[in-house]
Amino acid sequence: MSRKQKSDILLGVLIAVFVIVLAGLVWLLVRPSPTPPSPTPPPDAWSRIQANGQIVVGTSADYPPFAYYDTNFALTGFDIALMREIGQQLGVQVVFRDMAFDGLYDALQLQQIDAAISAISVTPEREQLVDFSSIYFVSEDGILARQDAGIAIASVNDMAPYRLAVQAGTVYERQAQRLLVDTAQMPQQNLFVYQQVDTAVADLTAGRVDLVWLDLQPAQRAVSLNGVVLAGQGLNRQTMAIAMQNGETALQNKLNEALATLQSQGRIGQLVLDYMGIPPDQILPPPTAVPSVTPVPTATPQPCVDGMRYVADLNLDDNNMQNPPLLQPGAQFQKGWRIQNTGTCTWQTNYYLLYVDGSTPAARMGGQATFVPNTVAPGQTVDMWVSLVSPLQPGVYKGIWALHNSQGRAFGDRIWVGIEVPAPATATPLPTQTPSPNIQFTANQTTITAGQCTVFNWNVTGATAVYFYAAGQNWQQHQVTPQGSRTECPSFTTTYDLRVLWPDGSAEVRQIVIQVIPAPTVPVIEQFSLSPPTEIFAGQCVSIIWRVSGNVTGATLLRNDTTIYSNAPVSGSLTDCPPGAGATTYSLVATGPGGTSRQQQVLNVILPATQPPPPTATSPSPSPTIDSFTVRPSEITQGECVNISWRVGGAATLIQIKRDGVVVLDNAGFSGVVSSCLQTPGTVTFRIEASGNGFAFQETQVLVQPYTEPGLPLVGPNWRLTDYWDGQGAVVAALPGTTVTAVFGTDNQLTGSGGCNNYSASYSLLTIPNSLTIATPIGANIFCATPEGIMTQEQIYLSTLPTITSYQINGNVLELRDSNGRVVLWFEGS
Repeated sequence: MSRKQKSDILLGVLIAVFVIVLAGLVWLLVRPSPTPPSPTPPPDAWSRIQANGQIVVGTSADYPPFAYYDTNFALTGFDIALMREIGQQLGVQVVFRDMAFDGLYDALQLQQIDAAISAISVTPEREQLVDFSSIYFVSEDGILARQDAGIAIASVNDMAPYRLAVQAGTVYERQAQRLLVDTAQMPQQNLFVYQQVDTAVADLTAGRVDLVWLDLQPAQRAVSLNGVVLAGQGLNRQTMAIAMQNGETALQNKLNEALATLQSQGRIGQLVLDYMGIPPDQILPPPTAVPSVTPVPTATPQPCVDGMRYVADLNLDDNNMQNPPLLQPGAQFQKGWRIQNTGTCTWQTNYYLLYVDGSTPAARMGGQATFVPNTVAPGQTVDMWVSLVSPLQPGVYKGIWALHNSQGRAFGDRIWVGIEVPAPATATPLPTQTPSPNIQFTANQTTITAGQCTVFNWNVTGATAVYFYAAGQNWQQHQVTPQGSRTECPSFTTTYDLRVLWPDGSAEVRQIVIQVIPAPTVPVIEQFSLSPPTEIFAGQCVSIIWRVSGNVTGATLLRNDTTIYSNAPVSGSLTDCPPGAGATTYSLVATGPGGTSRQQQVLNVILPATQPPPPTATSPSPSPTIDSFTVRPSEITQGECVNISWRVGGAATLIQIKRDGVVVLDNAGFSGVVSSCLQTPGTVTFRIEASGNGFAFQETQVLVQPYTEPGLPLVGPNWRLTDYWDGQGAVVAALPGTTVTAVFGTDNQLTGSGGCNNYSASYSLLTIPNSLTIATPIGANIFCATPEGIMTQEQIYLSTLPTITSYQINGNVLELRDSNGRVVLWFEGS
């Protein structure tokens, strides 16, 4: 074959290959692309609810009567009851999550919750963020005034200069407190809280209050019956609905069907009556259709969403408030939680945990804002710790905290600390008084129940002056005749003094302590004070300020046993100008199903030597005054206790009691008595502070002498177990070949060996010389095989430690006793 023929063949092959390749490329370009498999869309909310058999509902349990915790710390309210009824209609369980209100919409977006109900009012702005169910409740307000007052109200702030009446337990009481009193626009005594709205309207027509804030329907009825006028309305119109994530049509339809059924059955009307006291004929009808979306400018999407989930308690687990841990009064402690970032924003160190609500004002326990310790990325967890001081008053406390971002916006689960403070040890008694033939000072009963009274009588001969007063008051302002009597109705245990001045310039004091037994079901008079507190000139006037809590059916103000204000509100004020001169006794009597409470204040009306000054107009917001503050005894032994008693007057908005600069009673009442047991030798300074329209404080000191243990001290030695009670009725010796030890450290930590495993536990010395409590020990979990029975002995020993309530040391022998006074552990010290 010639060279040319070979070249032609090669060229042909190349051309053929080129054509094949080109055809393949053309086919690849024109062939249809395969359709990739579509990702499975996430299930919609209703499918998820059906699959799980439960609907997770977010709420913010700080807004009675819609959502709140009752006295047993159970979640309740109109919204809660309505959602449970809806759950029954849907055939699913309702699981509530208590969350910050501002974070509910983010929680829906993050699918932490399926729906949200928390008195959420439908607005065009909110409709851009979430979908809503049908309206289930419509609320509109009215503000009443007298016809001749000429008052027009266009905003909530317009009510600040007036005496405002509201009904107890309504949204108007809460909003007036939050928006007017707490913001210092209105003094507390200008907010009048009534049990019955009809009584408030009657006081409006009588001129005792200037405005009544209530629902529109009863307001309109009052206009037609009482000759009052509507000074404003619609300040707080709310159309409430259930919120859900955008696009959840199936869930929206199911909720609307359930609401329609409950509405037709009358269940919603019954719940409104049960929780708000509004009769069915006064309920505003809801719209017949879901509110339409009002077009608004598209908001710039936020770069990330904040979310937080509670993970666990790090200590002091209260078992959902069913078993709150015991802490002694005034104990400093820390509470810790583990929380998770469930949002898309990284938490920076300017995010912070803040106290937001509590079972009582004292539940804040001195807690301050606590910042996140480090940056926390989405999905990560962080441990948060807050420093607190247990209240001095016995009771169960629940303090609620919420996480806030750098803009101060709360979000995520609300978390809480729950503790119980037991009754403190009895304070050290006063020394026995030496009898004097020239002083007779008696009380007809020295132990009474709260709300009862006692009568003091005295007869003093040969004295130049006599003074009768409650301990802590300025005795110079309470001079009495040498022979006399006085009825006193203390609400807490109080010491009364009779001070006698003799011709030689000496003074002698006699004291009687009136023990007051609390009556839990009796109304509590939180404040009853006068401004000025002790004396005025004849012709002048005094401002009377009071506040009563608890189950109250009526309150009455009296002057010298003559009624000056019947059917008084449970919170309010009154200006009175007493006639004549001399001692004027003002009394507040509060009644309820559990009994009657009574408090008195004595005002000395003085006849001036010159022309009396004209009647004075009392300041609308008098400055706080410390009427009395005592801590007794003034000297004790280490571990003993003192009684702290106080009475504050004026318009105080915050009262705190501090011990060496640390708040030991936060948001204290206007009067009270508590005990504090002091464990550290030295001088302890107690201080009371009252702030409001001004600031007042008073200090006193207590000297704590060191206590010397008989024999070896409890703290320090190495105690070795010799015998123990086996729980079956027998005392057995420690196993030979085992060493069980206990060392009580100065840091209130107990450490030692259980025989096999080391352990540690916190302990508290409640009173000296013999009260002791030990927490549940924490230790390793190593198994030791020998000697036989060592693990049983260790288990009995470690489980016995938390049962200890007292101890006794005899030489080098330590005995630990349980609550029955039985010795259960014996040690030898070295």
